[in-house]
Amino acid sequence: MKRNIKRTISFIIRALVIAAAMVFLALFLMPMTSNMINYGNIAGTLLCAWAICVAFKPLHRGIKRLTNRFALTRFLRRFVNACFIVFAVYGAVVTTAMVIAAVQPPAEGATAVVLGTQVNPSGKPSAMLRRRIDAAEDFLEKNPEAPMILSGGMGSGELISEAECMYDAITLEKGDGYRLYKEDRSSDTVENLTFSKEIIDENGLDPRLAVVSDGFHQLRARIIAHQLGIDEGMGAVSANTSWLYLPTFAVREWIAIPYQLFVDPAA
Repeated sequence: MKRNIKRTISFIIRALVIAAAMVFLALFLMPMTSNMINYGNIAGTLLCAWAICVAFKPLHRGIKRLTNRFALTRFLRRFVNACFIVFAVYGAVVTTAMVIAAVQPPAEGATAVVLGTQVNPSGKPSAMLRRRIDAAEDFLEKNPEAPMILSGGMGSGELISEAECMYDAITLEKGDGYRLYKEDRSSDTVENLTFSKEIIDENGLDPRLAVVSDGFHQLRARIIAHQLGIDEGMGAVSANTSWLYLPTFAVREWIAIPYQLFVDPAA
């Protein structure tokens, strides 16, 4: 009786793992069909494939039989399993930290810094930038006296800077009665925050930050701000990220965060 219960529980757990892995596998693969291929969906695809191989008993047994023939292949199987387990646990911890960072409320009177992202070749905001603009506009409605820095330079294939694109959209939709500043030199998050800090100092703005970006990006932005010494009183204004791209960008952050911490920390 106990053995049957254990088998049933094991079967249910394996079925749930396989179902979840299949759903996430589809979410990692779909962006690839539109040529969005990065470390996030590559690592996510491999992680889902490993979970399916482990949870699907016939396949798992076949892999074990095949690799148990030689000491080297047996060692490699165990090593790969250990790596994926560590990566999955690490990802769960980082994802929890990302969620916490994404919901930290900004201080009253904080200076908003909108982190730019891609502008379409037409000069219109991309879907992700549009959502950040929406979050910025919502912040301005709730905090009409707050200063806001629109941060982002002109990248390859962009007709105008990200800062200019955001400024045009906000002033067109909300009017120009807000304290908007354009920072149009930056090319990454480190420069976004570094150059925005210069604007804050030059204009005597509140040094506390309300970073407007996607939720998955808030933790790394906070890490960079800490490295630059400007994270005191920092809060998050998180845009809504499309569910289709969220897993890809979240897993990409799993890789980008240790790189930011240990390989290329902001000076």
